[in-house]
Amino acid sequence: TCTRDISEQKTREQELMAARERAEQASLTKSRFLANMSHELRTPLNAILGFSEMMTQEIFGPMENAQYGEYAELIHESGAHLLSLISDILDMSKIEAGKYDLSFESVAIVPALEKAARMVQTRVGEGELELLLQLDGVEGCQIHADERALTQILLNVLSNAVKFTPGGGRITVSAVHAAHGRIAISVADTGVGIEKQDLERVLNPFEQVVRHAELASQGTGLGLPLVRALVDMQDGVFDIQSTPGRGTTVTIALPDADAATGDATQAQSA
Repeated sequence: TCTRDISEQKTREQELMAARERAEQASLTKSRFLANMSHELRTPLNAILGFSEMMTQEIFGPMENAQYGEYAELIHESGAHLLSLISDILDMSKIEAGKYDLSFESVAIVPALEKAARMVQTRVGEGELELLLQLDGVEGCQIHADERALTQILLNVLSNAVKFTPGGGRITVSAVHAAHGRIAISVADTGVGIEKQDLERVLNPFEQVVRHAELASQGTGLGLPLVRALVDMQDGVFDIQSTPGRGTTVTIALPDADAATGDATQAQSA
């Protein structure tokens, strides 16, 4: 009886291992497929955005019917929103498939933060929010990072802050020197906040914990998981703190370029 029980247990374990391997392979296949679809999905959307923008600007002459102009604007806005959603899904798939390539360089932190702030300024104005930059002490500082990935990190975090902060609220972007040769960038908002039990869930892909249906429908639930993955890939540290009704602070600490160069020099000398 004992021998039969052990044999059955081993059979079950083998079946479970085989099932897990099949699931992992299926997930990897899905990620690779989506990663390879990047060009095919983005190219037609970029064409839609380009032509609709030309129409809204009436480059080849005015439209006889103003309604067509409104339609062109709606096409452009909808296309931009769809491209943003698709980009998040494809980038997460690339990361899962190990196909997201980074190109490291020294990136000036203040211009990078000012650029990201300008890119969300329209939405900040529409939401009647205040956006503050507190960058004293990091002027001239550079971080060791992939510039495109850094921009994506900043835009995702800022977009979340804008989306979940009611009118009249404030978003503060700051940067300071941190431990272990890093520069810490923080985005603090006075928004709706996140319940303590939901903090870990918001870092899982496709998870949304927002109770407000309209806000929840505006994204894929990939913003923060994508940010954390990109930070991890750049030897950074990610942290999120939140208090319901009072706001959320997301902090990303990335290697100081000078510290990274020093470590590399020491390694070569050794």
